[in-house]
Amino acid sequence: MKKLSESLREFADHAANTEKKIAVAEKGTKEKVDAALAASKADAKARQDAFKAKIAEGKAEAASDWEKLQADHNQRMDKIKGKIQAQKDATKRNVAELRAEDAESYAMSTIYFASMALDDAEVATLEAIDARAYADSLN
Repeated sequence: MKKLSESLREFADHAANTEKKIAVAEKGTKEKVDAALAASKADAKARQDAFKAKIAEGKAEAASDWEKLQADHNQRMDKIKGKIQAQKDATKRNVAELRAEDAESYAMSTIYFASMALDDAEVATLEAIDARAYADSLN
């Protein structure tokens, strides 16, 4: 399993890249916005497909659909917090190891979920820029 710090670094890099794309798109021509939008949609689809493949392979513990993942988020967070507290009291190594793996899996799933939400925000923002450019061109 990839280290959590590596996954968070990848997410931070993804967010920084998204910010740069949006800044360029706000100043770009319609053709450039359209190209950026198409590329962003393709990148988002590729990341979503990779995430779904990891779920299928058992590499990430997450719900198979987004609605369930969102609904379970708060419940899972409370469960993890409870397990972390229980872990402090645990005396057996194997019990502590299972709890750590569960917390790591949850963290990784949350990072994947946040990354895909960022993809959606990127695409929505580019579509908004495109819509504004079109509206402005009609004036």
